Amino acid sequence: MRASLASLILLVAADGAHAAGSGAAGLRLGSGGISAEYAHPLSERFAVRGAYSFGTLGLKLDENGVDYDADLRYRALLAAFDLRPFTGGFRVSAGVWSRPPDIALRAQGENQRIPLGAREYTASGRIDGDVDLGSAAPFLGIGWGGGPAGRGFGLSFEAGVMFADAPGVSLRAEGRACDSTLFACNPDGLSGFDVNDPADPRAQAFRNELENEERALEEDLDGLRYFPVVNLGLHYRF
Repeated sequence: MRASLASLILLVAADGAHAAGSGAAGLRLGSGGISAEYAHPLSERFAVRGAYSFGTLGLKLDENGVDYDADLRYRALLAAFDLRPFTGGFRVSAGVWSRPPDIALRAQGENQRIPLGAREYTASGRIDGDVDLGSAAPFLGIGWGGGPAGRGFGLSFEAGVMFADAPGVSLRAEGRACDSTLFACNPDGLSGFDVNDPADPRAQAFRNELENEERALEEDLDGLRYFPVVNLGLHYRF
């Protein structure tokens, strides 16, 4: 390990004799949100890069028969090391994002039939939720875009994977519901109940099924632990 690290340091130092020496600032847009970044070359082959990602991306999700509006919220820093093995536009990148995107879920409606766990309910109200993908997330990717030499504007492309934690889902419900597993019902009628009533056993059964929905969502969204990052960018090299 020490020998490999020493070899890398020597390679950067030797290659630095041919470094272009100018940095580049740019903007990226894609599944990683909107990113403002700055890259500084250490040599023709090596560069360090820092970025800040922000913005919100809205999506529609149909999970277990429930239609959710999902908001992916980006607020993260990236520190990365870029290697251009052929001293051209192609690069390989490794780094760390300070956190994956926050994901907020929302489902709402009037007299809407929704399956929860082993039962089906008709509800008038809303379900809010959060998907937690953990904190610091390693990143690996490849990209293409103007080499370290030259000045002016250029375009770039990047595709990679952010390695997040397994998703943790929490759901909260408001409003009224009734159990329509066997028969149609009206949540605002005699068969309905307040989903947060602590004294009503029907509401407790509803909340138990909501917890089962959390576990089912965690299984369905497990692939998000390998969060794809695909961006197009515009940069200016000084």
